[in-house]
Amino acid sequence: MIEIISTELSLLDKIRKISEHYDKYTQIRKSQEECQELLDELYNAVYINDKITLPDNTWSEIADVIIMCIQLAMQHGKEDIVREQMEYKVNRQLERVAREKED
Repeated sequence: MIEIISTELSLLDKIRKISEHYDKYTQIRKSQEECQELLDELYNAVYINDKITLPDNTWSEIADVIIMCIQLAMQHGKEDIVREQMEYKVNRQLERVAREKED
């Protein structure tokens, strides 16, 4: 039997390929642009019936920012540091949440 192996790149592989194509300066500028676009969307959040509602495009802008942040970490060889910082910050916040529940 012939086994077919997928040649499709993973999402991270695709992001890495893009990060290798562009120079660091270009990606920093693009990251600034994407962050500003996300901020604009967040500033446009509104309360409707006592619930916060975000513009539909917010989710696309979040994706853009996450992609750009991953590319920056890749370009600067800091993926492990970013991952460590994410773990640290999430754990720290969970400790704060636990303390708030105790109060």
